[in-house]
Amino acid sequence: MSSTMAKKEIENKQAATEEGGEAASEGAPNKSKKKLLLGGGTVSVIAAGALAAMMAVPSKNVQRVYEGPFSQSLFEEEFHCNIQEEGRARFLQMSPVANYLAYDGEYLSTRMTDSLFAPALHDRVFQVASRKSLKEIYGEINESTFMEELADAINPVLFPVHIGSGTLPWDLDDVSGLRPGLSSAKNTFRGRFDEHMLHVDATQGELWIDDGPRSSFEKGDLDVRVVTAEGNLLFIDTSRLVEDFVGQRKVGVKGQVVQVLPIGLMVQ
Repeated sequence: MSSTMAKKEIENKQAATEEGGEAASEGAPNKSKKKLLLGGGTVSVIAAGALAAMMAVPSKNVQRVYEGPFSQSLFEEEFHCNIQEEGRARFLQMSPVANYLAYDGEYLSTRMTDSLFAPALHDRVFQVASRKSLKEIYGEINESTFMEELADAINPVLFPVHIGSGTLPWDLDDVSGLRPGLSSAKNTFRGRFDEHMLHVDATQGELWIDDGPRSSFEKGDLDVRVVTAEGNLLFIDTSRLVEDFVGQRKVGVKGQVVQVLPIGLMVQ
């Protein structure tokens, strides 16, 4: 091979090498961009996953509060009874309306479907009204005092204590089998349903409310007396308690009377 041909071959190889280098150089940015795009997509996927995880976390259990006030007529027909005045009988009649707060504005409508409701309410109103004289009922101040006394008397009837899942107060709790006891009319516990827990240990035969003292009971007891830490009373029927049940159930009232209005109040 002549020196001229050898020189020409070397130059061709150098040119080919330079072209390959330039091609590699031009391809490098594309490879870097690809990596960059892939990296950005990964970050997006991670961010989306984190957002989904945050949204999947259940929110804190928000404690219900009383709504209202709502209004409910207490009797389908006029309430009436005799009162004593100067040695002779007088006749009182009225159609009282209760303004109240409750978790559910329809609570009293449902409550009134209980067959025990109307007699209990009539008895409470009668106990207050029949003992009044004319001068204790009429007049702006006396009438207001009369209505306040009436509101206090009927509040436990309109809003009795519930235990667990029952719609009406005497319904059995479908988890524990408990319900209010026979002496529930003597209950002084008036805590809100969503704010208090009844603790049950059927294996040990014990009941207690929140952090109050434990009360023992025998199997089949219809009227267990439970005392709260504040000294309030609650009577509980354990006759259908689920065997070996250990747990806790909500306990308390689901509303309260704010005011009783003396609609149609008249004494003859």
